[in-house]
Amino acid sequence: MLNPIMGFASIISAAGALASGAVQASAQRQQSAAYREAADNEWKLAARAAETITNTALENQRRSERNAHMQLAEARADAAAGNLLQEGSVIRRETDLATRLEDEISNRTNAALQEANDTRLQGLYDRRNLLLQAGNARSNSRVSLLSGAVGALGALAPGASPLAD
Repeated sequence: MLNPIMGFASIISAAGALASGAVQASAQRQQSAAYREAADNEWKLAARAAETITNTALENQRRSERNAHMQLAEARADAAAGNLLQEGSVIRRETDLATRLEDEISNRTNAALQEANDTRLQGLYDRRNLLLQAGNARSNSRVSLLSGAVGALGALAPGASPLAD
C-alpha cells in the first residue's frame, strides 16, 4: 500500500519532469524561430549587397566606356595633329588601344559581377545553414517535450519512487 505522502511526491516529481521538458521545448522552439528569422535577414542582406555591387559595377562600366571613347578620340586627335596619314600603323594602334580598353572594362565588370554572384551564393549558403539549425532546434524541442512526458510517466509508475515500499 502506498503512503499518501509518497503518492503526492510522485505527482510533484512527475509535474516537475513535465514542466522541465515543456520549458526546455519552449526555449528550443524560440531558438528555432530566431534561426529562421536570422536566415531570412541573412538572405536579404546578401541580396542587397549583391545588388549594390552589381549596380556599382554597371555604373563603373558605363563610366569606363565613356572614358575609353574619350581616350580613343584623343588618340585620333593626336594622330591628326601630327599630320600622320591614315596608314596601317595608325589604324593598328587605334585598334590595339580600343581592344585593350575594352578588355580592361570587361575584366573589371566581370570581376565585380562575380563578386556579386559570390555574395549571393554565400547568402544562400548561410541561409540554408541557419534553416538547418532551426530545424535541429525544432526537432530538439519535440525531443525535450517527449522526454519530459516520459519522465513524468516514469515518476508516476508504481515502484518508480525510491520511497515506495
